[in-house]
Amino acid sequence: MFRKLFASPLIRFGLPAFIILALVFAFPSTRALAGELLNLFRVQQVQVVPVDFTGLEQLTGDGALGNQFTELISNSVDMQQEPGEPVQAASAEEASQLAGFTVRVPSGITPSQINVTSRAAFSMTLDRTKAQALLDDAGRSDLVLPASLDGAEISVDIPASVSVAFGTCPKPGPGGAGNHEQSTTERLYPDCVILAQIPSPSVNAPADLDIESLARIGLEFTGMSPEEAAELTSTVNWTSTLLVPIPRNAAIQEQVNVDGVTGTLIQRRSEGSAQFVLLWVKDGIIYAISGLGTNSQQAIEMANSLQ
Repeated sequence: MFRKLFASPLIRFGLPAFIILALVFAFPSTRALAGELLNLFRVQQVQVVPVDFTGLEQLTGDGALGNQFTELISNSVDMQQEPGEPVQAASAEEASQLAGFTVRVPSGITPSQINVTSRAAFSMTLDRTKAQALLDDAGRSDLVLPASLDGAEISVDIPASVSVAFGTCPKPGPGGAGNHEQSTTERLYPDCVILAQIPSPSVNAPADLDIESLARIGLEFTGMSPEEAAELTSTVNWTSTLLVPIPRNAAIQEQVNVDGVTGTLIQRRSEGSAQFVLLWVKDGIIYAISGLGTNSQQAIEMANSLQ
């Protein structure tokens, strides 16, 4: 539904996967790693960053660079637990039992469907030489990856997640909205609103891995100047902040008070295709409410009535 909003092929991996892509290069187990690993990342807050997706589209497209990137990722990842197909639950209580955490739903609104996606886990061993070659081939030899990247093992555990649908919504998985063009989605599901919730994924990495340098390189690759990237990375707590990219000049974002915490509302109102996403974190759970149209106030009201 929000392919256009984020305008990036990376979004097809979902929110947890972006955590990893951000760490790896610019991103996505429970495997017992050596004692020098530290529990690097648990989401406590969300920060939106406007970026230019041109460089990332090079790496994820069908061209030579895209093929090299795909090969690099596939050769680096060791999947320990693949998520299964979403399982439909009859109630929030059943979804809580399946997911292993308390699922919250808005009061006074009956969901049209509730789906639970099981846990995923994998680790990744980074190859600095190949990753640097990708940057060089993309015309960014000025971006030099830190030596600590080579051979570093990153372990990622993504908990089970729950998607609560309201209105007429597609079923998740094959044949769902992801296989429809945007115009078809808007026509078939104009009243669909999705509440997604997932406990914070955990990321483990070597203590000497220079995350701030990796993040700065990634931000420069997505169009920031070295000065802008350095300023942002110096102010972000990389052990607790999830960066969410939005296309520069294609969406607006603002901070709002929801569910007793500060959330971020992202809205896209261009090309006759209005969409909104409300993101926030509370008690270790990441929440997102998304829908079509301009009625973003609906998302705020839903968030404030969760029980």
